Amino acid sequence: MSNHQEDNAELSPQEKQFNDYIRRGDDFLIISIYRHAMTWYSKALELHINDELVSKKIHEVSEYQHFEKKVIFRILATAVVIIAIVWFIYKLN
Repeated sequence: MSNHQEDNAELSPQEKQFNDYIRRGDDFLIISIYRHAMTWYSKALELHINDELVSKKIHEVSEYQHFEKKVIFRILATAVVIIAIVWFIYKLN
């Protein structure tokens, strides 16, 4: 049996659930699916086992989501400008 499994065997059911929620949130965070990561971290927070850790993870996801929204907005704004330029050139011809 691995060390991780031995450590996990000594945990309460609630602590095991907490670790599972954190692991699932981390899995989604790694692949940049922030909404689902936030869902799992929020479930972990409801268990009140390590609120400081979960709060840090939620803050990290929030920062990624904020950055992602800014990037999407900039991409859309750039697309609008390009479409306007193409339309203007088309109208000139």
